[in-house]
Amino acid sequence: MAGSIIALEYDRLESHFDTFSQNIITKVEQQLREQQLALESFAHGLSSQSEYSYIQAQNIAQSLLQHSPDLYMFAVASRVESGQREEFEQQMSRSQSRGFRIQTPTSSTTDNSTQSLYPIVLLVPERPEARSLLGLDLASESSALSGRLSGIVAPSGMSKPILLGNGPGYLIYHAIDRQLDHQGHKMPGQFSRYALLAVSAETLFAPWMIDEPGLSLHLDNLTSADSPPVILFESQPQQEFALPIPSMSRNHQFAGTSSNLVLNIQYQPRWQALDLWQLTGLLVGLCLLMLQVGWVLRRVWRTRQYLFEQQQSLYNKAHFDHLTGLPNTNLLLDRLEQAIRSAQRTSSQVAVFFLDLDDFKQVNDAWGHDVGDQLLIQIAVRLRDSMRSEDTVARIHGDEFVILIPIFSGEHQLNKVRGKLETLFERPFKVGDIVLQQSGSFGLAIFPEDADDAEGLLGLADRQMYLRKQNRSEQCNAIKTA
Repeated sequence: MAGSIIALEYDRLESHFDTFSQNIITKVEQQLREQQLALESFAHGLSSQSEYSYIQAQNIAQSLLQHSPDLYMFAVASRVESGQREEFEQQMSRSQSRGFRIQTPTSSTTDNSTQSLYPIVLLVPERPEARSLLGLDLASESSALSGRLSGIVAPSGMSKPILLGNGPGYLIYHAIDRQLDHQGHKMPGQFSRYALLAVSAETLFAPWMIDEPGLSLHLDNLTSADSPPVILFESQPQQEFALPIPSMSRNHQFAGTSSNLVLNIQYQPRWQALDLWQLTGLLVGLCLLMLQVGWVLRRVWRTRQYLFEQQQSLYNKAHFDHLTGLPNTNLLLDRLEQAIRSAQRTSSQVAVFFLDLDDFKQVNDAWGHDVGDQLLIQIAVRLRDSMRSEDTVARIHGDEFVILIPIFSGEHQLNKVRGKLETLFERPFKVGDIVLQQSGSFGLAIFPEDADDAEGLLGLADRQMYLRKQNRSEQCNAIKTA
């Protein structure tokens, strides 16, 4: 049940992560599409003009920024032949009422004497931290566009990462020539102008994406297969207590112009992500179930204990004397038969002593049955303590006892048992304040010399006991007569 609760909660958290990560991907894709549509609108608006005008370009860009204030910055790159560089710089200086100079990176290895230049001629809005981009030649190999505007080029694309005012970003570009209206993507050669949009990677992510506890976002730009990805945006979760479960992750590579962008989403759930009401309900249900199971197990245990006690009680009643606790006739016969079978296999002997108390009826008549019962209990204790653990002392009837010796080593051991039985009655018995002097007579039968079965052995031992008691009685009468 505990494992099921954990599995259910993990599945719920995993489902929450799938839904949340899909919402993030959807929102970012929507942002990318809106930026691409804004750039295309800017480019098509300029290409629809009969003659290119920087003022008109600014108006179109500002109009688009009013509808989409989250856009970072529009730009325009214009084609300049290498031989017209000085003339173009002078023309731009006059139109902008300030100095303008085409910036060609010194680290560029391309021969600038023959190739066309694509300097940035317009920034809208002209942000202070981005003014250094004005005049930058985007056709050079070391520029953000890595020479993608020279030679046979596509009408649109994406640059490698650049540093903007609020962090890493990139440029997306779109040609603004009229010839794009007629099979533009099949037209070889260069375009005269490009519309550009600077994208700040941070603006792609809304605050609700970044503030989610346990969620980390990682946006990379795959510039080429040979170079490692460049990190455009990275958010780290707050340092809070995380659940001890495996983290969840998802990678997504965007399509179209933004195909170089790869978004990695990782989620390590925090404690506050748990559904406490559901867990509480499950735990309460588990506790109730455990209580019910415990109650059932207790009932089963008590029932089995009662049945065991009943069986034990029935067994004791059937095999033990209720007064002395000694084996009764049933258990004695069973052990005697087992001893005979064992002696037959091993060619050994079995001895049976039959003991009867002398004049025990007088004790009951004089002192009552309660005193007689206590006397029997004390005699049983003395008998049990004087015999070995493997011997059986049984009470078969009233004041009659049987001692079974299943294995004995010879006549010496039998004499030792006889001596124990004779000395058993030398010490008096005390029941309360009553001191009793009790004696007993015993007879002996041995297997296989005297009999070969249990009944025969018991019958012969009983007769031997009776003859010994009779002889003792006659001797006592003769002494009294004399």
